Amino acid sequence: MKKSLLLALAVSSIFIGGCGDKAEKDANPTFMFLCFRKEIVSDEYPVPEMATPAAAAYLQNGLKNLPGYVDSSYNLADRTLTVRYKSSTIRKMNIEEAIALGGFTVNDRPANPKAKLPEGIKNIE
Repeated sequence: MKKSLLLALAVSSIFIGGCGDKAEKDANPTFMFLCFRKEIVSDEYPVPEMATPAAAAYLQNGLKNLPGYVDSSYNLADRTLTVRYKSSTIRKMNIEEAIALGGFTVNDRPANPKAKLPEGIKNIE
């Protein structure tokens, strides 16, 4: 009897706990781990070497080929790139890696030294 009660409590806590709120379920939901979760998420990436619109456009064009990429915007004053993506398809670290492989430092990931950047893209003011 104690084991079945414990099992029932464990199963019910899995169904109840960890699920997002109603607003998350209504906005592009996806079913993961017994819950509906937000499918399209947004993350901001600091890219200190992104000083020009050409650098931002270069990064955005590189990200368009990633599976799960939705769209992106940039802020040159703060040197940040905001990326919206499908959380069930790609993760934050994959986007960081794509930016670093493109030749730009992002968060704690150093830029790939072997990246071939077009002339004038990476100018730090």
